[in-house]
Amino acid sequence: MLLMIKSVIEHCSYIRKITSMILLMSFACCLCSCSADGNDFDGVRFAKTKTISVLSDSSDPMLEQYIHNSVLEDCNIDVRFVPDVFYYQEYGVVPDVSYTFDSNILNTYYRMDTIINLSPYLNEYELTNLKNMTCCYDIPSDVWYLNSSDTDPEAKVTFIREDWLEMLGLDAPSTRQELYDCLIAFRDNAEMLLGNNATEMIPFFIDSEPYVSCKPLFDSFYDVSISEEDFYEHGYCRATQDGYISGLEVLNEWYIEGLLPNDFNLIMPESKESYEPIENGYVGAFCADYDYLYKNGDNSFINALHDNCGDEANYIAVNTFENANGDYTYWPEDYLKTPSRYIYIPTTCTEPLACLVYLDWISDPDNIQAMIDNSSDASNVYNYLLTSVEHTEDSNVTDNPYACLAKLTAEEVQYFTKPNNLCVRYGPAVFEYDTAAVGFKKTYPDSLKIYSCEAIMVSEGEFDDTSLILFDEYVNSGAKYIYDSRIVEWHNVIVEGNLTPW
Repeated sequence: MLLMIKSVIEHCSYIRKITSMILLMSFACCLCSCSADGNDFDGVRFAKTKTISVLSDSSDPMLEQYIHNSVLEDCNIDVRFVPDVFYYQEYGVVPDVSYTFDSNILNTYYRMDTIINLSPYLNEYELTNLKNMTCCYDIPSDVWYLNSSDTDPEAKVTFIREDWLEMLGLDAPSTRQELYDCLIAFRDNAEMLLGNNATEMIPFFIDSEPYVSCKPLFDSFYDVSISEEDFYEHGYCRATQDGYISGLEVLNEWYIEGLLPNDFNLIMPESKESYEPIENGYVGAFCADYDYLYKNGDNSFINALHDNCGDEANYIAVNTFENANGDYTYWPEDYLKTPSRYIYIPTTCTEPLACLVYLDWISDPDNIQAMIDNSSDASNVYNYLLTSVEHTEDSNVTDNPYACLAKLTAEEVQYFTKPNNLCVRYGPAVFEYDTAAVGFKKTYPDSLKIYSCEAIMVSEGEFDDTSLILFDEYVNSGAKYIYDSRIVEWHNVIVEGNLTPW
């Protein structure tokens, strides 16, 4: 216990030291952190060499030397790396490009006016790799930090059996109606496609969390003209948003027509019941991340499918769920997210534009690949890519032409978001609920799962009346409490300008 108390005291002492130090230094340097450092910047390279320090959570001399030389040559920026161990031990070192995983630390710096508003630089200069990142906006358009983001696309794609399409003389679908026609053809030709296993046919696979396993369908029904306020208030899972019930109605029709697994409501995600039908060759189509079939090396699902059904058995990735405008969209949901790295520039920095140009450089896909090629250990690269979430490179994915096509297909989907939504709460990945009052574990995912599955399984002709009853039960199980809480938070932060929750 004494050791624990000592550790807490030391941590608090560290916070006091570093925040006090930043505050004192900021008054001396804040006037230097203006757009004047862009006077000799041509949009790519500085005429005069700029020197910046960058916080790093690893040490790879070979890679650091490559980054240093490349950024110096391409941008005329002299990068000095500061190991985070040194940073935390010495307390007095504040790199120009810094980050934290602790939202409370970032909150402290913001209130002390010791972090730089990045908005003027992002608005004035074409730093395209940063414009695609998640930023935290405050009215009217301040940007106080950048979120790291995964270089892989988040949107799910539709995988459909390519060999079955060829056997039936069908084209790959690109709309929901075309997909439906293919599913009907799969169902009606089960004996031709599966022979003695015809009764195992599953034209379209979903599990007990259809809002995840068939997310592209639901996303296609949401109105892209939604206000920023509504976007945030419904953002914890989108099941209360207009359009969700339309997705349930489509799946209800497909269930009645025998296009879904009879027992989908009992199939847990990532269980053997969720992937064995695919491995055994019984599934015509399903939605998943682009690398779902190909990752995990020799134990990949596609290898299992080939072992069971032959190498000619293959899936092709397509987008099939278009919205009212004919576009494919991905709608983020807060509760599915996890907090990430918050990248900020302290007011002690005299070259904020150079810092952003550096961040833009390391966020460029071509530069990322070059870093991987020039590192002694490719796994170290993501310790330097502050703007990217680490993910494991799997040669079974990167070297597979079907996987590469699937990635390109996922990248075609538009990521739909609203700027002001991002500053109401960090990310806004974290929103704390009174779990004792609403029973959070019962609310999500249990009540959402119950509502969704029971609505899909409603008998023919009863969907309209029964789905409304199920929705009311779902809302009263805690969803309304969370929705109302988000209304209050939006009003406090955006309307009143109170950044206390921030």
